[in-house]
Amino acid sequence: MIQNLRRLWGFIAYVIFFAWLDWMTHRSVPFIVFVGGAVILGALFRARIGGAIQAMSLRDTSGWTNRFVNGWLVLPWKMRRTLVALTPLLYFLLRGQGTSGAGGAVLLGAAAVAVPVILMGDQIDRLLQRYYLRRDALLPRWLRLVLAPAVAIVLAFAIVHGSILDLPALFGGATLTPRSPVGLDGRFFLATLIASAFSVLLIRERGTS
Repeated sequence: MIQNLRRLWGFIAYVIFFAWLDWMTHRSVPFIVFVGGAVILGALFRARIGGAIQAMSLRDTSGWTNRFVNGWLVLPWKMRRTLVALTPLLYFLLRGQGTSGAGGAVLLGAAAVAVPVILMGDQIDRLLQRYYLRRDALLPRWLRLVLAPAVAIVLAFAIVHGSILDLPALFGGATLTPRSPVGLDGRFFLATLIASAFSVLLIRERGTS
């Protein structure tokens, strides 16, 4: 129970973090309130929502909902985990890319890390056993959860922009080169790849799915 609460609060903290990033790029309070609130409520009541969907599939005379639910359930477990893990990345395609147009590169970079971790997690854990032991001895989990997004953003920013001199722009400050990084899809892909791999190395626990 306590572990589930910790995961929930960690998830809510990440939603708030991404809400802040969205605010820095779009300044849209309604989007943050409605979308962020819906995501948090979905996490809080996911069991009830799942039960409601299954009940709806039984009442649906057209059979569409039932086919959708059955189609989802027949998918291999690892494929379902992959789809769930990649779903949040749709944000970068629809909104998070801003004016850079690099949403596709971000999606591919994150998928290049997420898919192998989900499909080959056990093999990766065996290779990294010693690393996990040393990491956990040096850095408590709460600190790793804080460092993962913070350092990943700094790494990605430095790779895309070539330096961290304009980093204050993320906090509403001035920038020395006030232009959008358009046409840098390769840098965005590499930045996402490295930042995602770094985050996995920080927060992944042995034997987690």
